[in-house]
Amino acid sequence: MIAALNVRGVLHSVQAIAIAVGLGLGIVLLSGGDPLAVLSALFYGAVGTRSNLASTLVKSVPLLLTGLSVALAFRAGLFNIGGEGQLYAGGLAAAWLGGLQLGIPAPLYILLALVGAAVAGGIWGAIPGWLKARRGVHEVINTIMMNHIAIQTSSYLVGGPLRDGEYAIRTKEIASEAALPLLWSVPPIEVSWGIVLALVLCVLTTQILFRTATGYEIRAVGKGAAAATASGIATGRTLVMSMGLAGGLAGLAGGLEICGLHHTFYAQFSPGYGFDGIAVALLARNHPLGVIPAALLFGALRTADRWLQLSAGVARDLVIIIQALAILAVGTRGIRGSSFVKIGYREVKTRVPGIAYSIAD
Repeated sequence: MIAALNVRGVLHSVQAIAIAVGLGLGIVLLSGGDPLAVLSALFYGAVGTRSNLASTLVKSVPLLLTGLSVALAFRAGLFNIGGEGQLYAGGLAAAWLGGLQLGIPAPLYILLALVGAAVAGGIWGAIPGWLKARRGVHEVINTIMMNHIAIQTSSYLVGGPLRDGEYAIRTKEIASEAALPLLWSVPPIEVSWGIVLALVLCVLTTQILFRTATGYEIRAVGKGAAAATASGIATGRTLVMSMGLAGGLAGLAGGLEICGLHHTFYAQFSPGYGFDGIAVALLARNHPLGVIPAALLFGALRTADRWLQLSAGVARDLVIIIQALAILAVGTRGIRGSSFVKIGYREVKTRVPGIAYSIAD
């Protein structure tokens, strides 16, 4: 099925995780630690209690959308490293709109804040897309620079024009009407309806990519821009649109963090969700449905890392090592893999690191 995950790809991702965990435990054993204690700590820290499970879900929300953002851009042949900056742009926009205290009904205020976040992130993503399409400037360079601009600009704003009071380096609290309602509360952890929205967007993106003409154009451009242009597809427009959509998803991740969790924006409010989204997308093999388990896994690892030190006596950096090993395992096969795409009467061979799928996948 077009929209279904490739079974071989799923098995390879599972194999990559198993290899990464096995090598990570091997490192623990060589350093004199107890691998079984580490496994127990990881499991308990991720889902061992209701509070830990709720924390895993909360940390998975931004990873779902930043992973989806990177995966969508990958499908268009673009490497979006700008998820972090787009997330900051969206979060700042949501905090500013929510802090205006407009006094409008809750559903409309939530919609306004989240749409504002998506638009801000979309603009931040579309700029590198336009530079790529019109000027040929590589999107990796553009998005890296846009990250720095967004992060440093937000730091200036929350410490200056948008600062709430003399001592707080943050924006004012958003209006209660702009806060997302809670889905599940396990004090002090609160899970908002943002996770439902993120899951719905994963499914919706799958349908757009594999069931619409727009999605076909995105995938065709990603497989071969020259062949797509020869087939009548507006390649430049598709590149800008793809980066805009990817940026909008990452911006929405920032909006959900503000409206569903923090209710204010402060400097360095993201622990690197935009960059982790790259790893999530690669592990998911750039499939929107694959992003769901990959994001939940990375959310679980982020939740469990502190328990490694508390109960197993192992540095929490082991989680980062496991994540890196998993991506290396996925990428190794992607470098070897290749696929053939037939567009019109031409057959184009592609070879993209970390990506091994056909136009129908």
